[in-house]
This record gives sequence, C-alpha cells and structure tokens, in this order.
Amino acid sequence: MDTPILRHFSPHFYLNHTKTEKPVDVATHIHDCYELFYFISGDLTYYIEGQAYQLSPHDMILTNSKELHRIVFNSSHTYERKFIHFTSEYISAYQIDEYNMLSHIENRKLGHFNRIPASFVKNAGIDTLWENIEKASREQSLETPILIKSYFIQLLIKINNQIAQYNNKEELRKHDDKIIAILEYINKNLEEKITLDLLEQQFYVNKYYLCHIFKKSTGFTVIEYITYKRIMKASELLTSGYSALDASHSVGFHDYSAFYKAFKKITGVSPKQLKEH
Repeated sequence: MDTPILRHFSPHFYLNHTKTEKPVDVATHIHDCYELFYFISGDLTYYIEGQAYQLSPHDMILTNSKELHRIVFNSSHTYERKFIHFTSEYISAYQIDEYNMLSHIENRKLGHFNRIPASFVKNAGIDTLWENIEKASREQSLETPILIKSYFIQLLIKINNQIAQYNNKEELRKHDDKIIAILEYINKNLEEKITLDLLEQQFYVNKYYLCHIFKKSTGFTVIEYITYKRIMKASELLTSGYSALDASHSVGFHDYSAFYKAFKKITGVSPKQLKEH
C-alpha cells in the first residue's frame, strides 16, 4: 500500500514522495517527459534499455522520454522513493545557447549513465537542493512556484555538471556485448520483420538462450522490447503527420488490428486520439 508523503503539481512539473510497505514490480513503461528518481530505501533492480542498476540509498536515476524502464523488487522490504517529472517547457526560459541544462540527460546512448551514485548526490549538494524543493512545496505561499523553480534550476545544473565530470567506469556496459549489438540492431531495424529466428541467424546464438540472456540483462522479453520500441516510434510518426495506417506499416506492423491493440495497451489511447491530442 502506498503512503503519500508529499505531492506537488504545477504546469510541466510534478513532485512525488511516497513510501510503499509491500511493493510490487513496476511494468515496462516510458514517460513523455524527463524523470529524476531519488531512491531512499528498498530492495530492487532498476532496468533501463538493457542496463540493470542495483541501487543503494540516495542513488539517483535519470531517464528521458526515449528510455524504456521497469522496476523489479528482489524482496518485500519497504520501498521509499522520490521523483520529479518535468518537461523542457518548465525550464525553457532559462535555457541559453551557451549552456543546455538537459544536454547530458538527453544526449546519451539509451541506457547509458542513468545512475548518479549517492556519493555524488551528497557531495554536489543535490540532496539538499531536493529537500529545499520539498520544503518550498509544503509552504504553499505566493512565492512557492518561484522558489521551487529556482532550486530546481540549480539542481539540474548540478546534475549536468556531475554527469560531465563523472568518469562512469563502473557504469560502462557490464553485460554481454552481444546484447548491446542486438539492442542496436532492433532500434535500427524496427520497420523490418524481426523474429527470434532472424536474431539467431544474425548473431549466431541459440534463440532459446538468447531469450534467457536478453531477459536477464534487460528485464524485458525480446518481443516486449520490440513492441514497445515500435509503438514509441509510431507515436513520433503520428505526431509528425503520418496516418495511423502508414505509421503502423513504417514500424513493422502489417496487421493494423494488432498495431491498434498494442498501441492502446501501451499508450492508453488509440492512434486517432493521439493525433487529435
């Protein structure tokens, strides 16, 4: 059961602090915004685009709007976390040509350098800035929105600078190079028919073993990963003007009904509703 500790909504910004006594796995999902996830307690593995992160208290996880992720709990220990969802619009007035606060969050290979270790969170004062944001949100005074945004801008700058300086040696890909190659192949060939037999032939690995190591390394089944990636790409095409039928064909769906069902299941809306939004 979730116990809300703090929630704060404003345009393009959402702050949440919650404790869960008996956590259940969080299914594969993606956000249409940026997420800063602050881990406090629990026993979990955070999977992002083929990378498995074992978290320690006060570690942070960063994800952008292109990265599939899911959470698997290794035990029923109490789970406490904080997160912020925000869009680029929230900080657009403070972006300048010479300095982009989102550059290191956005311009990464998918699944790379998502974790900021607790030591860096504390040494950079990121934890203090986050506490200031929470404190300001509780006060609900006239100056609250200004205070929250000012602290948040400082927090983003700290994160950006820390990622730039951090020589993520321990975060370099630790799993099989073959999985990395398969992930890259899938992302570059979404419009093609991708089957387990094809991957078996392409990468010289038994398809049953491939299924095993893919799920172990990424937290996703092969088919689940391909389907999510295709729906994500289709969403981009729809918002850029493609018809639903053309979008479905462009990402490798040759049966529109299968595309429609998968699209609605993953996004929660129909292709038509997304275009109209």
